[in-house]
Amino acid sequence: MKLQVFSVLLALLFGVLGCAILQESPIVEISASRLICGQNPEMVDGDLETVGIFKTEGIIQKGLGRSRQYQRQVIGSPKTETLIKLDGPTYIAYVDVYPASIIPRFALDITTEENLSNRSLTFEPIKDKRGEKIKGEQPVRFQIGRKILYLRLTAYALEDPENVGVYSEANIRGMTDALKSGEANPEAIKRLQQQWDRQKQKGVMQIDLKGAAIREVKFYGR
Repeated sequence: MKLQVFSVLLALLFGVLGCAILQESPIVEISASRLICGQNPEMVDGDLETVGIFKTEGIIQKGLGRSRQYQRQVIGSPKTETLIKLDGPTYIAYVDVYPASIIPRFALDITTEENLSNRSLTFEPIKDKRGEKIKGEQPVRFQIGRKILYLRLTAYALEDPENVGVYSEANIRGMTDALKSGEANPEAIKRLQQQWDRQKQKGVMQIDLKGAAIREVKFYGR
């Protein structure tokens, strides 16, 4: 009887110790081989010499409007994003982002959902430094503190001063086709075309948008 009681107590002791050890497991860097980023593989390849650039879909137009007042308008979207996936749900304590340019309005979102039916994933926002402008080249740490499967990075695009032009027929056709492919309201497409017809005669300066750049995103967890 005493032996049985001793065995039970010993099992409980090892169980408690095991849980304590598990809870106190050290935070380590997650291997780059466990990370996938289809759109920007350079951001998770483990090489600080490579750079991933957010993809942009839009331009900025500047010029005089109908009221002869100076106007600035974004055609398309200034918002850019990329998605990083781990090889399985993993507890992530924090991530370090290594910027290679200014990153305006940077934000992180997470989810543990698996996209099995091509439906939209439901993301949870990370509040740490949300919406801040990231400057410099030193890594910036974002606290996560939970289990994740996907990490979404969102940032606003930058103006590209090296690509400034006036009315471009090709640009307008491209933007109109993009609206149509997105099943936009026909009236919205018509208004856009009319607007560009007016601006074609006035002359409007156009500035391409370029994506912010990141050298690496490193994950730390257990």
